[in-house]
Amino acid sequence: MNLNDMTGQVCIITGAASGMGRIAARELAKLGATLVLNDREKAEGEAARDEIVALSGNQRVEFVYCDMIDRKQVAAFAQHVLDSYGRVDVLINNAGLTNPEFFSSIEGQEQHMEIMHLGHWQLTETLLPCLRASAPSRVIQISSDAHRAGPGIDFADMACSKIWKGKRYANTGAFQAYHRAKLAMVYATYAWAEQVPAEEVTFNAVSPGYFVGTNVFRHCRGFVKLIVTLFRPFFADPEKSAQTYVYLAASADVDGITGKYWEYCKQKKSSPLSHDVDTKEQLIQWTKAQFDA
Repeated sequence: MNLNDMTGQVCIITGAASGMGRIAARELAKLGATLVLNDREKAEGEAARDEIVALSGNQRVEFVYCDMIDRKQVAAFAQHVLDSYGRVDVLINNAGLTNPEFFSSIEGQEQHMEIMHLGHWQLTETLLPCLRASAPSRVIQISSDAHRAGPGIDFADMACSKIWKGKRYANTGAFQAYHRAKLAMVYATYAWAEQVPAEEVTFNAVSPGYFVGTNVFRHCRGFVKLIVTLFRPFFADPEKSAQTYVYLAASADVDGITGKYWEYCKQKKSSPLSHDVDTKEQLIQWTKAQFDA
C-alpha cells in the first residue's frame, strides 16, 4: 500500500482494545509509530497493548483507560496526550458500539451519538491546535455505510426517546441511533475539511464494509443476536477492513486528500443526505451547543 515509515509520528486510536482499532494499532506499530490507545475495556486494552508490543517489537505503545461517553474522561485523555507527547500526527476516531439497551450520558445524550459523534468531536476539537501545529496531520473518522440506512437526523428527538418508544431494549432503536451517529460523523468530517486547510490537517471518513466480524454486535439481543450468530462466518474480514485505516494513516498516496469517504482503500460516494448543507450546518451548530453550556 506504499506505506511510510511512521517512526517519530504520534498516532491516537480510540476504541483500540479489540476489532479493527486493535488491528490498525498493530500494523501502525510495525511501521514504527508511537501509539496512544484508549478504550472503555481496561483489561482488554492492556492485553492489546502487550500483544502489539510483543508482535511489533515497538515499545512506544501506551494504553489509557477512557470511556468516550464520559466527557470528563475524554477531556482528561486529550490533556494527557497534549502533556505527554506534544504532537499528534494521526487521530483515528474509531470507538463505537451497537447497543439495544437505552442509555444516556450524564448530559442526557443517547449513548450512540455521545460516544461516536460527540465524544470524538470533543477529542478532535481539543487536539486540533496540536494537530495543526504538527502539520501535515490526518484525522480519520470511522463511520459506516449504516449512515445510509435510515431517514437521517431528527433534531426534534436527539435523545432518541421516540425510536425506543419508552422501552428499555429495542434493536430497531439501536440501529436507528447507530445510523444517526454515523451520519453525524460524516457531516463532521466534511465540516472540518471545509474549515481546515488540507496542508495542515486532512479529514476523511471510512466505511469498514458491511457487517464486519468484530464484537460491535456483542450487545445485541433476541432475534438479532441469533441472526448475527448464524451469519457471522460470512461477515467481512476485519483484517481487510482495517487496511483502510492504515492506508489513510500512513500512505503517501493520500497526501493532501481531504473531505472524502473511503471503503477498502478506495474513495466512494457517501449518501446524498450526507451532502445536505442545511442539515450539516444544523448538526454542527447543535454539536457546538452541547459544549457551550
